[in-house]
Amino acid sequence: MTMVPVHPESVVGEPSVLRWIIPPGLLPFVGPVTATPLALQRSIDDGTIERIDVEPTAVRIQLAIGRSWRTEGDRIRTALQDALEVPDAWTPQSEASPDATLRMAVREVIDGDVGDYIRSHGGIIELVDVSDGRVRLSLNGSCSHCPASDVTLTERVESAVRSRFPALREVTAESDKGLAGGRRLLGIMPSRRAR
Repeated sequence: MTMVPVHPESVVGEPSVLRWIIPPGLLPFVGPVTATPLALQRSIDDGTIERIDVEPTAVRIQLAIGRSWRTEGDRIRTALQDALEVPDAWTPQSEASPDATLRMAVREVIDGDVGDYIRSHGGIIELVDVSDGRVRLSLNGSCSHCPASDVTLTERVESAVRSRFPALREVTAESDKGLAGGRRLLGIMPSRRAR
């Protein structure tokens, strides 16, 4: 069997936490974990690991106080890779619905590189609703009148969400109220100011 590829990412302001990036959909749930396969469970039971949370594309592991990634990192990486070989042996604190998993995937996209790209252009993206595999977003700021907003929505946002949640049905967006069809309309004739 091929070893599951993982790589660690630090979490700003949380030196005891690493996000171990994993293939999307590998684990069948998101949220806190109560039990893992034996290889990783040993590090929970011996007090090395304080907490484990599953995200759509990562396993977030927090070390206990007094432990360091420099000392424990290699051992935990090996144990995590072994544990990921048996995804059905992981026990969530509670089962998350598919929409809860999708919501977490959307938050990850909005809070990550795609959201940063949108914000860098003066856009504002917010999650409005997730229901039955469908995502409704709000695109405002410069996005509300940008001719490329449809491309951003499909090629950036939808693509990134789908890579984390393959069962995604659709992504739609609404813009500032008062815009015809979600687009700002430009007048044909220039307006004149009264003098």
